[in-house]
Amino acid sequence: MVDEKPVFDEPLYNIGVVTRVTGVTIATLHAWERRYDFPHSARTSGGHRLYSEKDIARLRWVKSQVDAGMQTRQAIQAARRLDAQGRLPASLPVEAPLPAATPGMPALGREQLVDALLRRDLESADRVMGEMLAFFSPEDLTLNVIGPALEDIGTAWEQERITVADEHLASNYLRHRLLMWMVTGPRPQPINPIVLACAPGELHEGSLLMLGALLRRQGWPVAYLGQSVPLDDLASFVQVIDPPAVVLVAMGAETGTALVDWPKHMSQLAGRPIVGFGGRAFLVQPELCARVHGIYLGDRLQEGLARLEDMLKVK
Repeated sequence: MVDEKPVFDEPLYNIGVVTRVTGVTIATLHAWERRYDFPHSARTSGGHRLYSEKDIARLRWVKSQVDAGMQTRQAIQAARRLDAQGRLPASLPVEAPLPAATPGMPALGREQLVDALLRRDLESADRVMGEMLAFFSPEDLTLNVIGPALEDIGTAWEQERITVADEHLASNYLRHRLLMWMVTGPRPQPINPIVLACAPGELHEGSLLMLGALLRRQGWPVAYLGQSVPLDDLASFVQVIDPPAVVLVAMGAETGTALVDWPKHMSQLAGRPIVGFGGRAFLVQPELCARVHGIYLGDRLQEGLARLEDMLKVK
């Protein structure tokens, strides 16, 4: 069984969500953190605070005690003692809970997210992501919000509705979110990491990033190499790491064709590891699948993830 990090310990919620759920104002949160180091929030790469479900439970409990007349310092000390003893309540009723998720919320959230990013409003983008995380898991957001959002941003650039700078800002914002989920996922299984790499010359890494985040959320360790990895360098890396699997992604016909020669570079590995491949290149030119050695992971990301996991569990 995988020894996973409990979901309630993961820093997922931004400060706006936390204030609405707990009733503790932003100013009070900042004051408690400054004076009492409570709660000890995580930070995004941009310096924004992130809180876990456990942080929210602590804040609710402390606020309930302060509202009942206890001094703040005493309430925080009591919360820490109870938490250390495993006696702090996991949750408390919320007077004004957020509304329930609706089927159309991912699409609406994607539209709001893309709009904020294309307006260069990263604060609003953070708020949208935080609100979505209050209802949906990172896996759901990866597949139903971030993936479509990356496509929307790419289309806007192709249609010359945004500049290269705007496209980079928006894409990198989503890229950093996926990279964060690769780092903060459940504790990985005690095996060598799965190697993820783009084909030589391939700069479009969105689907590979999504696969990496989804694998980590399932407890698989990942060594993410990213864009345009030369096959000689990949072979040397794989020989040292000895991964259970390598996944190669190509989005264009030229980079897909570049993968035809990968066995020449990794012939010394004698059939190890599993090598899977995918990407838009193989949708546009299906005949490429027959020319590239390895296992085609399928036409859709979810299909590729399931196929890869099945092979890893058997290996």
